[in-house]
Amino acid sequence: MRSLLPVATVLMAALDWLAVWRGWRRVGYFAKPLTIILLFAWLVLQTGLRGATLWFGVGLLFSLAGDIFLMLPPRYFLPGLCAFSLTHLAYLLGFLLPFPRQGHLGALFSLLAIGWLVFFVMRRVTAAQLSRGLKKLVAPTIFYAVLISLMLLSALWTLFQSNWVLGNALLVSAGAILFYVSDLTNAWIRFVKPVRSGRVLVMVTYHLGQFLLILGVMLHFTYL
Repeated sequence: MRSLLPVATVLMAALDWLAVWRGWRRVGYFAKPLTIILLFAWLVLQTGLRGATLWFGVGLLFSLAGDIFLMLPPRYFLPGLCAFSLTHLAYLLGFLLPFPRQGHLGALFSLLAIGWLVFFVMRRVTAAQLSRGLKKLVAPTIFYAVLISLMLLSALWTLFQSNWVLGNALLVSAGAILFYVSDLTNAWIRFVKPVRSGRVLVMVTYHLGQFLLILGVMLHFTYL
């Protein structure tokens, strides 16, 4: 059963990518949430949600809620944003509890790079929101951008921790980067301007990001 779940997760994600590309909305309505459900089930069976893995399980459940909200009419965008904010908060806690004591210099460099990127993108996104009369979304969007940046930083910080095997740290870092790219791309095409095959890019990076991040967490806390 455990060995089938990652395969089923990847296949379901691929079905969702195809549904987005081909415009099969009804297929996407079940493929998108089912991908996260399968990933959550794999995490539960592999770890029992013991210790820090509990936070990643909670994060996946909030991701599921966010996915569902964002499939609904536009008025549910803000609840979806809140759900994904809680996802990143849960992942942040999972990475930082207990608080790491190493890698401050590397983390500072990562913080500067992430800060520059998020400033560039969010400046355009918030300007577009204001020009379209969406002032009420500016503060939540900025808060979300800060939160996901902190989540990414906490994942990259594992690269400098002696208790993390490099391969596992690379997996969670790559996953967090892809998740970050997915969210920034989504914000860009939603508020600034369309990107060719943008919706497909958002979903591919989102699912691969979640998968790699959770795989790295499982490898770190257990033995597959």
